[in-house]
Amino acid sequence: MKVVIIGNGVAGITAARVIRDRDPDAEIAVYTREPYHYYYRPRLPEVVAGELEIGDILANPPEWYSARRIDVHLSRPVATVDAQARVVRLSDGAAVPYDRLLVAAGSDPFVPPVEGAEKAGVFALRTADQAVAIRDWARHSERAVVVGSGLLGLECARGLRKAGLDVTALESASWILKRQLDETGAALLERFIEGLGIRIAKEAKITTVRGNGRATGVALEDGRVLPADLVLFATGVRCSSGFLSGSGIRVNNGVVVDCDMRSSSADVFAAGDVAEYEGRSWGIVPVALAQADAAGRSITGDETRKRCDVVPSTTLKVTGIDVFSAGVQSCTDPLCREHVEYGEGAGRYRKVVTQGGRIVGAIVIGSRKGVREIGIMIEKGTPVGRYEGSIAREDFDFRAALAGS
Repeated sequence: MKVVIIGNGVAGITAARVIRDRDPDAEIAVYTREPYHYYYRPRLPEVVAGELEIGDILANPPEWYSARRIDVHLSRPVATVDAQARVVRLSDGAAVPYDRLLVAAGSDPFVPPVEGAEKAGVFALRTADQAVAIRDWARHSERAVVVGSGLLGLECARGLRKAGLDVTALESASWILKRQLDETGAALLERFIEGLGIRIAKEAKITTVRGNGRATGVALEDGRVLPADLVLFATGVRCSSGFLSGSGIRVNNGVVVDCDMRSSSADVFAAGDVAEYEGRSWGIVPVALAQADAAGRSITGDETRKRCDVVPSTTLKVTGIDVFSAGVQSCTDPLCREHVEYGEGAGRYRKVVTQGGRIVGAIVIGSRKGVREIGIMIEKGTPVGRYEGSIAREDFDFRAALAGS
């Protein structure tokens, strides 16, 4: 069986490993537009900051791929796919036949239609080469504006600040990380970020990048003008699926898949940012890992029900402070309860949302204690029983609750 994988990010390479583990004889070929082997994309802001080089964020050495007989073709982007003929055509004209195809092409940065966004000094960050370009431009810059205060935007702001720039991050909403945090948690995180010397401008909508061919600042909808010789858009992503036009594969916002990660074409699967399952493309690593595992097992003939109902979660450091978010952050249902422990002076915030005696969501800032167990309890639907009233405490011992009560 010949398996072709488009994309060498976390989804593509994880699926390749799963396929190899389950089928020692499969021929696995990975095609990617990037010149580098799989690297940890969340660490790109550290490259921007000058703290790491690209070689430092590679996930595996080249011999890892050769030992597993995973043939990675760097800098060979896919131009088109013919699902009926089961052929992938590369941009250099080469035709590559397949028995099974996995589309794991990831996503591209979305830059809104802002006047002046084409000027020199304006960037978006998705690839290693873009990170290097931003780092090099930052070395000759003094002031930066980051458009967008999501996870990537905040980490980019930290990276630029580390590089020595004066940084302002724009947030169009009334608080940052609105998908991951409630207002109280966001306020705590904002104070920490501002303590690092990064300004956050909320309810700030950019209209124009100013400058004559080269960015000199940004104009906002409310009339404010912020000087900047580097402007970085961190305003979300869009599935990278343009090469599937005319392929016969159903694409909505992403490649539409079922729980087996199978597309509308029986021999074509998708995983990661480019996949759309039940109307959603999550664009986060835990979902990509679960989908890659499901796709790899499906490709090798596993007909059992896959783990595709992953509870979206985020566990990371945002500008140096631990942040965990999973499930729902607020709930108005009469059966919902919100349990909060707030140590403002200590820089900690814990919120656990329960519904019908089970955890359905949580926010933990400034600590890692209990986040793994909370995630397990959300996923398994473990009853919290008599422990519900103390479940949000920093010193809560999850062992008894996990054992059932």
